[in-house]
Amino acid sequence: PFESFLDEALHNPHPSDRVKFFAALQYSLASLGIMFANKIVLTTYDFPSFAFLTICQFATTCALLTFAKLKGWIDYPDNDIRMFGKVFPLQILFLIATVCSLGGTKHINMPMFVMLRRFTILFTMIAEYVVASITPSRSVALSVAFLCSGAVVAVTDFQASYYVVGMISVANVAQALSSVISKMKMDVKEGLGVYGLLMYNSYYSLLCFLPFFTYGTLHSELSEVVHHSCWTSPWFVFLFIFSCTMASLLNFSILVCTKANSALTTMVIGVIKNLATTYLGMFVGNDYIFSWFNFTGLNLSVLGSLVYTWVKYTEGLQEKEKRRLVNDTHFEKSKNSDDEPSASSLSEPKVKP
Repeated sequence: PFESFLDEALHNPHPSDRVKFFAALQYSLASLGIMFANKIVLTTYDFPSFAFLTICQFATTCALLTFAKLKGWIDYPDNDIRMFGKVFPLQILFLIATVCSLGGTKHINMPMFVMLRRFTILFTMIAEYVVASITPSRSVALSVAFLCSGAVVAVTDFQASYYVVGMISVANVAQALSSVISKMKMDVKEGLGVYGLLMYNSYYSLLCFLPFFTYGTLHSELSEVVHHSCWTSPWFVFLFIFSCTMASLLNFSILVCTKANSALTTMVIGVIKNLATTYLGMFVGNDYIFSWFNFTGLNLSVLGSLVYTWVKYTEGLQEKEKRRLVNDTHFEKSKNSDDEPSASSLSEPKVKP
C-alpha cells in the first residue's frame, strides 16, 4: 500500500483525494514531531549549537538516501558536475531555511515561533504569483490576510530581538521560494524527481555549510558540542537521533505533499498542524510568558487558519466539479460524432450486387 501511495503521489498528475490527504497527513506528523524534538534538544537541554544539529540532519538525509539507493529501494540520478546547476538555487534556499528555522527555535518560545512562521503562507502566495503566475482567489487572499493579522497582534505583544525575528522571516521567505521552485523542477520532464532533489539539496547544503566550522564562532561551538554534558543522557541522545531522522522524513514529506497537492496547500497543512504546536508549545521549553493580548492574537490566527482551510476545501470541490462537467461534455461530443454518419458515407452510391 505504501509503494502504491508513493507511486500515485509522485507520478500521477491528478492523484486521488485519498492520496492527497495521506501526503498532507504524513507531512503534518513529521513536522509536528521534529518541531518538539528540536525545541527540547535546543532549549530544554540547552544544546549549544543549532548549526551542528543542522549539519547532522543534512548528513543523516544523505546517508539514508544513499543506503536506500544501494539497496535498490529508490533511484535518482548520479552526481555529476552539472548537478549543482540543476538543483540551483534550491540548495541555497534549503540551507538558509534550515539554519534560520533552527536558530529561531532555539531563541524563541514555541507559540511565538509558530506565529512568526505563519507568514510563510503569505510569502508562498506571493511567490506563486511572481514565479509561477498563479493568482489566488479573493477568498483565499482575504483568509490569508485574516490569518496573518492575528499573528501580527500576537507578535506585537512579544518582546524579541530583531535578530531572531529577522532570522525567522528569512526562513519564511526561503521556504516559500523553495516550495514553489521545487514543484516547478519536479514537474519538468526528465527532472531529478523527489529523491534527487532531496538528496542533492542536502548534499550541496552540507558542502556549503561545513567550511564555516573551520573558523570563527562555529568552530568554538564545535568544542562546546563535544564537551556538552547531555551526551551522557540516553533520552537526549534518543531525541537528537530522532531529530536528525525526522528531518529527513520531513523534507521528503514536504516534497511529496507539494508534488501531490501544491506549494500553497503544503503551507496550509503546515499552518493547520501548527494548531497543536501553538497550544502544546506553551508547555514545552518553559519559556512562554502568558498575556491576554498575546493569547488573543494566537486565537485570531488559529481562527484564520480554519477559515483558510475551509476556503481551500470549498474551492477544491468547485474545481473538481468543473473538471467533471468538462469531461462529461467532451464525452457527449465524442459520442455524438461517432453516431453521426460521415459525409463520405452519405455521398457514396449504393452498389447493387
